[in-house]
Amino acid sequence: MGNKFRDAFDTIKANEALKDSTIEFLQSRRQKATVYKIRPAVCKIITAACVTLILTIITGVYFYIQTPVSFVSIDVNPSVELTLNRLDRVRTATAFNGDGEAVLEGISVKGKPYTEAINLIMENADRKEYLTDDAELVFTVAAGNRAKESELRTGIENCHGCKAHGGHSTGTEMEIVSEAHDQGVSIGKYSAYLQLAKYDESMTVEDCHDMTMSEIHRLISEHKQGRHDKSVKKQSDCPDNAEQAHRSGHNNRDHE
Repeated sequence: MGNKFRDAFDTIKANEALKDSTIEFLQSRRQKATVYKIRPAVCKIITAACVTLILTIITGVYFYIQTPVSFVSIDVNPSVELTLNRLDRVRTATAFNGDGEAVLEGISVKGKPYTEAINLIMENADRKEYLTDDAELVFTVAAGNRAKESELRTGIENCHGCKAHGGHSTGTEMEIVSEAHDQGVSIGKYSAYLQLAKYDESMTVEDCHDMTMSEIHRLISEHKQGRHDKSVKKQSDCPDNAEQAHRSGHNNRDHE
């Protein structure tokens, strides 16, 4: 490029110093023009990359926070289940029967801390007279690990909505969550059904769907008591080893 400038200036009558300085000036201007052409393109690429990175981070954080990681079911006869995010705030509240729909009617718990949501739900359940003296209030927790389950259960048992109505909590495995939902019941109701089915294989999920937690647990207790009674009767029908030994020795002496 320098040669082109110099060839162009050969025909111009001027001293060599002036020609050289003019050529240098034109070369520097051309280099700057090239840089200015490149810079906007580079800036656009960098800007696009930064925007993409920011959007990726925001999207990742959003899904990280919003993804349901824990479940809390509230079962009396109304059957309601809360899904919680990593901050223990409510993502969704789902009713699994008509009474559950009535309890959730008129209140919004999405985005609230789970204990605050429980208090609101219990207040509404109490107003609608679902929390009678003979009603059993059960909170069932499914979490990613035992430590988290214990943390959530402690929070539940210390909140007003649980203590004021004699509620208690229990834990279950995450593996049953999808099974319960496929059957159209909460994890609490499904967990109770699985316990009952150990004693009575004829029971189905459909049988338990419209039963209260009190009714299901009463059946479990009856089956347990029945087994206990049978065990006691069996033991009473059989003499203990010492008695058998005594009788055997006594018989032997008679033969002598």
